[in-house]
Amino acid sequence: MADRKFALPLAALLGVGGVLLAFILTGAAAANRTPAPPNVVLIFTDDQGWFSVGVNGNQVIKTPNMDRIAREGVRFNRFYATPVCTPTRAGLLTGRYYQRTGAYDTYMGRDTLRADEVTLGDLFHSRGYRTGIFGKWHQGRYMRYHPNNRGFDEFFGFWQYGFINRYMDSDELWHNRQPVVTTGYVTDVLTDQAIRFVRQNRKRPFFLYLPYNAPHGPHLVPDRYIAPYLKQGVPLPDARIYGQITSIDDNLGRLLKTLEETGLAANTVVIFMTDNGGVSHYLKAGLRGNKGSVYEGGVRVPFFARWPGHFPAGAQVNVLAEYVDLFPTFAELIGAPLPKDRKIDGKSLLQHLRRGRGPRLHNYLYHQWNRVRPNDHDNWAVQDGRWKLVKGALYDLDRDPGEKTDVAAAHPAIAKRLRRRFQRWFADVTKGQAYDRVPIEVGRPDENPVELDITWAEPVGKQVKPQYRHYIRDTVDRWSERDDFIRWKIDATRAGRYAVTFSYGCDDADAGGRFRIQAGDSAVTGSSASTGGRLIFQTRRIGVLRLPKGPQTLEIHATKIVGNEPFALHKVWLKRLP
Repeated sequence: MADRKFALPLAALLGVGGVLLAFILTGAAAANRTPAPPNVVLIFTDDQGWFSVGVNGNQVIKTPNMDRIAREGVRFNRFYATPVCTPTRAGLLTGRYYQRTGAYDTYMGRDTLRADEVTLGDLFHSRGYRTGIFGKWHQGRYMRYHPNNRGFDEFFGFWQYGFINRYMDSDELWHNRQPVVTTGYVTDVLTDQAIRFVRQNRKRPFFLYLPYNAPHGPHLVPDRYIAPYLKQGVPLPDARIYGQITSIDDNLGRLLKTLEETGLAANTVVIFMTDNGGVSHYLKAGLRGNKGSVYEGGVRVPFFARWPGHFPAGAQVNVLAEYVDLFPTFAELIGAPLPKDRKIDGKSLLQHLRRGRGPRLHNYLYHQWNRVRPNDHDNWAVQDGRWKLVKGALYDLDRDPGEKTDVAAAHPAIAKRLRRRFQRWFADVTKGQAYDRVPIEVGRPDENPVELDITWAEPVGKQVKPQYRHYIRDTVDRWSERDDFIRWKIDATRAGRYAVTFSYGCDDADAGGRFRIQAGDSAVTGSSASTGGRLIFQTRRIGVLRLPKGPQTLEIHATKIVGNEPFALHKVWLKRLP
C-alpha cells in the first residue's frame, strides 16, 4: 500500500503551483506538435464514364470499393473533364486549361506537356513529399518529358504511348528509365507496385498518382470478370468494359486494405476520378454522347474524395467543378504556394471537401477538343450550370439533362451570351500558342539511340502519309510519288556523327527502290531489299549523318520507285556515335 504514494497525481505532489506548471508544460508541448501532413492517393481511370460506377445509380456494375470511397467521403455530382485523356491529364497535372500546355491531342506529338510546365509532382516534391506514378503517363514520349524529369521520384508504367497492347504479361512497361517485362494482368501489376510504394514510404508523406490504363481498349480482362455480366445479359463489348472496371475495383480494395494495415488510412486523402466520358453504351443514365464528345456523356465524370475525420462522409456537392481544380486544391491542402509566373485556371475545392458544401466555384465551364489543333467551331460547349450551349444548340440541363431538345430559338439572348463567353475564353487560352510539331531531342546521353516516332513525322506531297495501327505497328504508307517525302523536327543536343537505322517492310516486287536521308548539308542514301512482305519488318543500318548542334530538320526522300513504293517504313532510329 505504501507504494501507492508514487501513483499520486503530479499536482498533489507539487501543490497549486505544480498544477499551473504542469498545465503550461502540457499546453506548450501540444502547441509544438503540428499535425502530420496528409498523404495523397489520386486514383485515375481511363474511359470510365459517370454512370459506370455503382454509387451513381448503376444497378448492374459491381464497384463496391469505388462506392465505399464515395460513401465515406465527399461526392461531386457535377464534375467535368475534357472529352479525351491527354488534355485532361495535362490540366490535372498543371491546374491550367490544356490549350495552354502543349498537350492538346492524343498522338502525333501533340500529347506532349511542355517541359516548362509545373506539375503535381513538382508541387508535392517542393513540400518534401515522396512522389510516385504507377500507370499511364501520356504527356510526352521522349526522355525530356519522362515522369522522373517532371517531379516524380518513382515511375512504373508506360509513358511512350497512349495505351498498351498487351494487358497480360506485358513487355511494354518501364520502371523509372528502364524497360521491364512483367508477369500477370496489367491492372494487378500496377497495383502491386503502388502498394509497394505505400509500404516503402509509410514513415514519410507521399503523393501516389495511380492512373490505370483500364478500361481503355483493347478491352481485355480475365474471363472471370466478364462471365458475371454476360449472365446478366450485358452485351460482350460492354461486359468486357464492365469487367475491366470491376477488376480495377478489386485492386482498389487491396490498396485500401494496405492503407488500413499500415495505419495510414486516417491520414491519407484518397481521390477517385476518371479522365473523360465513357466508352460503354450499355447504361448511360440518359446522358448524351460518349468519349470524344462535348455532350454530358463525354465530359461528366465521377469524382469522390475521402479523408476520415476531415471530409464529411456521405456529403454530396452540386456546384460545378472540373479537372483543373485539383492542382490548387492540393496546393492549399499541403501549404504549397501556387506558381506566380503563369495563370492557374483551377479553383481550390478544399472548402467544399472539408464542409461538404460551399459557394459557386465557376460561373462557366468550357469544353472543347479537336484533332490536330484547337478550334472554336467544331466540337465545343459552354455551360453556366443550368444552360449549356453545344455547337450552337441550347439545352436547359435542369429540365433536359439528356440534352435532347434545342431551345436556342426560344432563348436567343442566352445562346448569344454563352457563345460570346466561349469565344472570349477560347481566345484567352489559345493566345500565343503555335501548336506546331514538337522537336525530338537526339544525342541525349540518357536516350541514345532515340527513335523518331513515325507519328511525329510530317508528310509532304500528294500520297505519302502515316498509318496509325496502335502505335507499335504504325507505318508510313502510300509512298508512290517520287516528290513525296516525310520530315521531322529534331534538336541535336550534341554535334557529331549519328548512325541511321530503319525498320521497314518490303514486298518482293518493290525491292530495289532507292531513298535519301538528309539533315542540313549531310545525307546518306540506300536501297530497299525484300523482307518477305510489306508488313514483315526487318531492321537495317543505313548510314551515318553528321549533325551540328541545335534545331534542324531531318528528311527522307524516295529517289527511285520500282513497284508501288520503296518500303513501308516502320521505325527510324538515330544514335550518336563516340
